[in-house]
Amino acid sequence: MQEIIDFIQHHSLDYQTKPTIAKAVSEGLGISYTEAYSAINNMIDNGDICQVGNMGKLALSRTLGYKRGKLTGNAKGFAFAHILDEDVPDVFIPHCSLKNALHKDTVLLSVKPKGDQFEGEVIKILARNNLNIVGKLDYVKRGLAFVKPDDVHYFSDIMVRNAEKMHALDGDKVVCRIKSYNTGDKNPFGEITEVLGHDDTPTLAMLSIIRENNLYEEFPKDVLAEAKTQPQTVSEEAKKDRVDFRNDHVVTIDGEDAKDLDDAVCVTKNDDGSYVLKVHIADVSNYVKYNSLLDQEAFKRATSVYFPNLVYPMLPRELSNGICSLNPHEDRLTLSVVMDIDKKGNVTNYKICEGLIRTCERMTYTDVYAILQDDPETCKRYDYLVQDFKNMESLHHLLEDNRKKRGALNFDLPECKFEMDDEGHVLEVKLYERNVAHMMIESFMLITNEVVAEAMYKREIPFIFRVHEQPDAEKMNEFFNFISGFKLKVNNTPDKVTPKDLQLLLHKIEGQPYESMINQVMLRSLQKARYASKNLGHFGIAAKYYCHFTSPIRRYPDLAIHRIIKSVVLRKPDPDWYEFLKDWVVDASLQSSDREKLAETAEREVDDLKKAEYMQGHLQEEFEGVVTGVTSFGVFVELPNTIEGLCTMENLPEDNYILFEKAYKLSGSKHSYHLGEKVRVRNVEVNLLKRQITFKMLTE
Repeated sequence: MQEIIDFIQHHSLDYQTKPTIAKAVSEGLGISYTEAYSAINNMIDNGDICQVGNMGKLALSRTLGYKRGKLTGNAKGFAFAHILDEDVPDVFIPHCSLKNALHKDTVLLSVKPKGDQFEGEVIKILARNNLNIVGKLDYVKRGLAFVKPDDVHYFSDIMVRNAEKMHALDGDKVVCRIKSYNTGDKNPFGEITEVLGHDDTPTLAMLSIIRENNLYEEFPKDVLAEAKTQPQTVSEEAKKDRVDFRNDHVVTIDGEDAKDLDDAVCVTKNDDGSYVLKVHIADVSNYVKYNSLLDQEAFKRATSVYFPNLVYPMLPRELSNGICSLNPHEDRLTLSVVMDIDKKGNVTNYKICEGLIRTCERMTYTDVYAILQDDPETCKRYDYLVQDFKNMESLHHLLEDNRKKRGALNFDLPECKFEMDDEGHVLEVKLYERNVAHMMIESFMLITNEVVAEAMYKREIPFIFRVHEQPDAEKMNEFFNFISGFKLKVNNTPDKVTPKDLQLLLHKIEGQPYESMINQVMLRSLQKARYASKNLGHFGIAAKYYCHFTSPIRRYPDLAIHRIIKSVVLRKPDPDWYEFLKDWVVDASLQSSDREKLAETAEREVDDLKKAEYMQGHLQEEFEGVVTGVTSFGVFVELPNTIEGLCTMENLPEDNYILFEKAYKLSGSKHSYHLGEKVRVRNVEVNLLKRQITFKMLTE
């Protein structure tokens, strides 16, 4: 597509008819007229080309100054568009310029200056938001009803006519989808797809979040049927032509409750102090073939989603917990990376191959950590592996030191862990503790991902990279201003900041009360990591090449990468397949990035709900916390277990407060609050449905 855009622009083909442009593109790029005509139609659909006037003339959207954007609606009827292809401020769109576009729609718009800002007008709706809309049902009468969306970004209620057919009643929480969009101020028309229930319970609130994010635990029947045709043992035929690692001490190391074991490791130390690291990853692509029903569903989901008490997997459990999982004492197929690593922690040689393993133990982080701490009982139980784990620990420290030297960032943000009863109610919210066993496996996965990414980049094959670009200079400048309030600075300019610069800052604030907060603000100031078909490096880990290769059971990019390696590197590539991959890696990258964002949103919202549920059982209790935000409407306080609440102005000691925004301080004549300050609060109110916790600030 880009080649055609460049051709049209270079040869001044704007404001010509479609046949004229197609003929010129066909002759100029050496493709058939039919292919050129079809490509132009696709470019019209995705907004790269637009019709001009009523005479059938076309022009590039860039020539017309049009931009692609994604809408965020507002309850008052207007919207903002996030411009997709440029790093520019969001554009305001008044209600009269929206046509009938709604929240989360992708649009083509014209942008014009208005005063000190810019205002947009929707030219064309490129893609409708086809996600579920969850809301309460109102006015069920004679087949007519309205769904009031929970998400206030939708500024219109949705008219439905199948409420009675779905046995839905007034006040029921329902899931619906829009079927047609009316113009002007008329309501869009939709249909109810699911009735969730009537009571405002935590369970219903959680299900509402899940459905809003278009997540379903159940797989389609035809996908499950295909999954059940997969073998649950490895056949002798499948073992042929694979490197046999079954005599090695191969182990998996995971949490106690993990069921999808997709990585296993083996480390040996040579007499000269060098190491051999073997990382074995489940060969999911052996069972999930391209464009099969399983593959289509995996592409659609693109990631497993993890909630406090359940998982919505990318693959059916027959695969994720069965034949693909590297279960102990069972033969399993892998895609393996064997790395020679010198005594300074540098990879000197590597091999990627199709492997056959049989793990000798299913280890947990707890047991491995106990061994590394020389716990007598655990060491005795796994005596034949103790030296292997000691070798792993020493190799981990070498790899970790190398990452630190080049400037890799380690935010070490606190994460919470929920303890639940059998019915899913929260019993406790506590910090998730990581030990050296966790970090050891993380080190091995990081180096494997780097080695694979560099190898594929140098082969110049179509690939999916995990990229994390250089920070935006404006956001970094804001971060520099933020830390200046703590008398901190970075020894570089915002536009040239390096990972090493930020690493030195993180080291300087270790152990300070504001450490976690600065970590979080720094993280928000960086670009968002994403998947891309071009290698753009990874700023966060200070790596030139990076990908996701090590989790194909739960991430689609990893599965896609395995498929690419096996079909292009380990076998003679089919020319047509190779050409197909060039476009496919772009589509897979975009889909995987989009679904990752959606999964993160759902996981975060459910976590917030569970925290609110927990605090609902601890009303009027007092807690120690740290100020994490000051605003004109109150002070945010975070507890040591990551639960955050708001002390509204009426819940602060009475005073005449003034917000000093640049100093991140709310100050009165008697009381003041600043970021990082330790405070004591009382939990006074919880709104479960809004996932809001209200604290009252206490004084000595």
